[in-house]
Amino acid sequence: MSARYPPTGVAAPSSPIPIPAPRRNLGLITSQELFASLNATLASKTDQLVTPIHHIREHDYSVPAPPPPSPVSFRDHWPVSMRR
Repeated sequence: MSARYPPTGVAAPSSPIPIPAPRRNLGLITSQELFASLNATLASKTDQLVTPIHHIREHDYSVPAPPPPSPVSFRDHWPVSMRR
C-alpha cells in the first residue's frame, strides 16, 4: 500500500470554509423611523383586506366515518398460544 494515499474508507481532512465578514455601517432604526414606516404601510393598505375571510361550512368539523372492516381476519390464522 502506498503511503501517499489514505486507506479506503477514511475521509480526507476537511478545510475550513471562509465566512465573509459582516457588512459595516448598518444603521440602527430609531423608534420614530419604525413608527413612520408602520404608519405608511398601514395607510397605504387601508382599502385592502389584510386577513382573508373564511366562512365555516356546515361539515367542516364533522367527525369522519370509521375505517371499513379488514377483509382479512388474522384471528383465525394465529395459534391459540400467541393470542393469550
